[in-house]
Amino acid sequence: MTHYKTDYAIIHAEILAGSQPHTIHEGGILVAQGKIQEIFPDSTEAQAQAQKLGLEIIDAQGAYLGPGLIDMHIHGCGGTDTGQEDLQTALETMAQFMSQRGITSFQPAVFPSVKVMAKAQAALEASPMAAYHVCSIYNEGPFIALEKKGGLPAESLRNFTAEYMEQLLSFHHPETNRTLLGTMTVAPELEGADVAWDIAAKAGSKVAWGHTASYADMLPANKGVHLTHIFNAMNGIDHRRPGLAIVPFLKQYQDATYELIADTVHVNQRTMEFLIHTLGTDRLCLISDAMAAAGMGPGESVYLGRQVICDGKVSRYKEGNILIGSAMLTHDTGRQLVEAGLIDVAGFFRIASTNPARVLGLSDRGLIEVGRRADFVLLNDKLQVQDVFIGRTN
Repeated sequence: MTHYKTDYAIIHAEILAGSQPHTIHEGGILVAQGKIQEIFPDSTEAQAQAQKLGLEIIDAQGAYLGPGLIDMHIHGCGGTDTGQEDLQTALETMAQFMSQRGITSFQPAVFPSVKVMAKAQAALEASPMAAYHVCSIYNEGPFIALEKKGGLPAESLRNFTAEYMEQLLSFHHPETNRTLLGTMTVAPELEGADVAWDIAAKAGSKVAWGHTASYADMLPANKGVHLTHIFNAMNGIDHRRPGLAIVPFLKQYQDATYELIADTVHVNQRTMEFLIHTLGTDRLCLISDAMAAAGMGPGESVYLGRQVICDGKVSRYKEGNILIGSAMLTHDTGRQLVEAGLIDVAGFFRIASTNPARVLGLSDRGLIEVGRRADFVLLNDKLQVQDVFIGRTN
């Protein structure tokens, strides 16, 4: 159940708090004006304080309480996607659908163009609800390698120009006034990629290397590297010619962050085990890269005018059987990683909330910490979503 509340208390919760989430057993939390006011190591004190202030008290009954999940790379879910003509309705529908599943913030991936960025800004200006949940916009392109475009339409690609890059960055989020373009995938081998990096950094946006045919010895030595969905749309860890996927394992890129689609189809279970066992979870951002069919089960749909088939795990273009995105959301793939023994509960919240918030520069969410948004998810002992709390009135 999703609750839109701004003033209340939660008691008897297993609270995953802090930047390296640690568990506060039988803890309590006080919320005021949609923000975390105080965190208590003892529910008795939290309850007494709430009663003194006349606040509603919610008993978590021992459930896990963590920060609302953040999907920093998603195209669609719940039967709609960002390719729809009515983008405002699509974003609102996605926000509502994901909120019910514990995902309280997201960065929608859109068709990379100035026209669509203008539509996105207008949609968020017209919808405070969507603006609350949409932290920024993801452009998967347009400056990427044609041979590694994956499911992206060829007509969306173009050669780099600083002028076009500036236009994409000229739109702003109506709530934060930050640049609306939070992340842009760029193939590092393309002419102008280094300039794109500099322009994005100056604007407060992030270039993510991806959809690339390059190899490790061709990469620029940038600091703060981020990879678009590791192992997908890039060359892998070949022993003779390692591609972009090897970057996070290299000493010179030891601060590199990366996205992982954990549906077991985009990346094999054994490969995920190798990745997490070797690198841990401090730099991993769990994403869905989901399409409209996500959360809807097997079926057929249309994306950008092309027929799509979904088997409940992934979506593919019917013609050519091209893999274009996942059909699983991060609350499910994260739980599967815990069930497989690859991460613990603290790791779940780290990769599905804390790390994406840090990569996107979101200092108001992603952690249970005083002053942050009161966006929470309560999970039962099987890590299924029990309740979701949004720090605003609906």
